[in-house]
Amino acid sequence: MDEVGSHGLRAPAPGMRIHHIESSMMAVNTYIVLEEAARVCAVIDPGFHNPDLFTFLDGCGCAVRYIVATHGHGDHTALIPALKERYGGEVCIHEADAGALRGAKGNRLLGFFGMAAKPMEPDRLLQGGECLPLGDLQLEILHTPGHSPGGICIKLPPYLISGDTLFFNTVGRTDFSGGSAALLRHSISVLLGAIPEDLQVLPGHGVFTTLAHEKANNPWFTRDEN
Repeated sequence: MDEVGSHGLRAPAPGMRIHHIESSMMAVNTYIVLEEAARVCAVIDPGFHNPDLFTFLDGCGCAVRYIVATHGHGDHTALIPALKERYGGEVCIHEADAGALRGAKGNRLLGFFGMAAKPMEPDRLLQGGECLPLGDLQLEILHTPGHSPGGICIKLPPYLISGDTLFFNTVGRTDFSGGSAALLRHSISVLLGAIPEDLQVLPGHGVFTTLAHEKANNPWFTRDEN
């Protein structure tokens, strides 16, 4: 576990801290955004074996305001019911991926590991374009389908939490059910390509990068053809 900004990455905006924990299964990057004045936080993509996350939340002194899934795949959502039960907070997921939490679609990834998540109803269905207020912070939701129908990125300058939409020099796979290479290309080249700031990209797996680096080096940042 480490604090983003503590090892050569960009420092967060005043009043914000953001912690990163890598879960021990599937190496999912979990992010905890803390707003210091209001003593509230948002947990993003809690992974599915992450005891350090509970230890951190028990001791951070912040109430959980939101539990946000960047998409519905089980490696990013399996701990959501346990977090909700222990800490409360609004469970937020895009409406197109909400079935993964409700259990209507099932989740082959968890089944592969012999696991099953408790079905639950999300508190807030996201559509993209809204902002989730967190004290004086605003988590701007960008609907970026392609890896899954309800994939989102979260813009929180100087960061872009990209889930499995955008990685260092590559993108999320599109061969799962509901994936679409054409939609993902549009999400990256058009939606993320239109962001003017050079944001630090905090992906759902792997190493951190920057939007400027990806625009210059990632082959998916090309003119949209659809």
